[in-house]
Amino acid sequence: MGKEISAFQKTQVSKQKKIISFFLVATFLIVWNFTRCSPYNRLKRDIKTVSQFNLLDTRSPFLKVHMLDGRVYILSAWKVDDKDKTVSGMGSLLDINRNLIQKSNFTISLDGVAIFETNVVKSSPYIGTMAIITLPSLALSAYCATNPKACFGSCPTFYAWDGEKMALQAEGFSASVTPSLENRDIDALYRVKPLSHDFEIRVTNEALETHVIRYANILALPRPSNGRTFATSSGKFWQAPEIVEPTACTAPEGDCLAAIRFFDGIERFSKTDSKDLATRETIELVFDSPPGGKVGLVLGFRQTLLTTYLFYQGLAYMGRASGYWLAKMERGDKNVKKYSSRLGEVLGGIEIFAQENNDNWVLAGEIRETGPIASDARVVPLPELNSFSGKIRLRLTCGLWRIDYIALAKLSTPAEPLRLLPSSVLRGDTAVDKAKKSLSELSDVLVTMPGDAYTLIYDLPSDYQNYELFLESQGYYIEWIRPSWLTEENHNKTLMMFTNPAGFLKEIAPEFKKVESQMEEIFWRSKYVQK
Repeated sequence: MGKEISAFQKTQVSKQKKIISFFLVATFLIVWNFTRCSPYNRLKRDIKTVSQFNLLDTRSPFLKVHMLDGRVYILSAWKVDDKDKTVSGMGSLLDINRNLIQKSNFTISLDGVAIFETNVVKSSPYIGTMAIITLPSLALSAYCATNPKACFGSCPTFYAWDGEKMALQAEGFSASVTPSLENRDIDALYRVKPLSHDFEIRVTNEALETHVIRYANILALPRPSNGRTFATSSGKFWQAPEIVEPTACTAPEGDCLAAIRFFDGIERFSKTDSKDLATRETIELVFDSPPGGKVGLVLGFRQTLLTTYLFYQGLAYMGRASGYWLAKMERGDKNVKKYSSRLGEVLGGIEIFAQENNDNWVLAGEIRETGPIASDARVVPLPELNSFSGKIRLRLTCGLWRIDYIALAKLSTPAEPLRLLPSSVLRGDTAVDKAKKSLSELSDVLVTMPGDAYTLIYDLPSDYQNYELFLESQGYYIEWIRPSWLTEENHNKTLMMFTNPAGFLKEIAPEFKKVESQMEEIFWRSKYVQK
């Protein structure tokens, strides 16, 4: 039942930092390429998009092939040979400065491709894993059309039985917004209630995105009697035989204890500051009888739609140049890492402080996890303290987090997971052996388009009631471009987002406040359903 997982897949990367990496990289490349030879106010070179060359009729099917060497092919008629890994067709070839080299009938090796752009939804599976799709306007739902920055999206969604219904339990690899950001993700299936050892999970693509899933495994860990097993952000697992609720919770709005005592969907959250989206707030917690020994703080949480808005707004500011800059990112520019986390650092995560009896506050850790769809549960082990007063303080950005549950847990024993691959994969009532094979071999992937859904079945241990279940997934997704975004193309705004993120979050605050109160309703009502 096991499967080899490489070292890089075992490394849990900070997801909060990565959600904005796509824009960060693109913006940095704009800045770096344009300012390395002259001051910004003497900029002479313009960003040239393919549409400016009158080579591309966006109303007709097209394929832009961004090569690893910087050149671009523009094809108006093409075909793909998946066996030989080539794409061929009539079109034009541009150099790295977007000057026309030649018009001809080309055969292009897919091994040299960085990224594709197209307006054709159904195409070669190989192209589908690397293609930015410009969406036809008719594909937008009525709710999504009212506010495209609140459209439902952000990664595969996973449903499982919660005792009453097939309920949303997890979202996979939310921060992996490009092929080069493919990453492993672990989500607690905290509220699942398996009906038998044949455990079913339904994975869906309910967004206007292409999902590329390398695997979706179940990690089963022994659960202590009267306790739970929790995961840390680094992917380690701890058994917790004793869990203690807080006796007091105080936030800027007052008493918040009722909202965070149980993992029940009743969440504590706030609104963003009207003048600065990076404004912080604190939550004070009191535990009258904290457990002894090694202790961890358990949080059940998800993000609000603030990062979703910033993600979509960044794509809008990139506009028609988004494919060009995404291709630059996929080529692995050496300066990417240096500039890939500035906006995330300004927004921050959930900082956790523990108070010693001498009133000294100690930073215990920080949680950063991207995703507004499903709440996850994590434990943050507290460091060794001189003496613990039982008081915890959370510091977080206003309007960025929705907290469902907070508790203290006694951490007794590290645990190792039993990794379970799907024993069968169904589409409707039909077994799909190819999909099962794709999720079982690391060299293959399962590609899903909007409206696709599969049922994954796992063979749990016979005493499955004694196990804590987690979803281990790996992959990435590619956001489709909404036509309305292209009208907002503004590279100066993109530049400010990442060269001056603190200033940008102040400047954009009034615009976000105009739509903040509507975003949750529009988000959940705008799921894509294939007719």
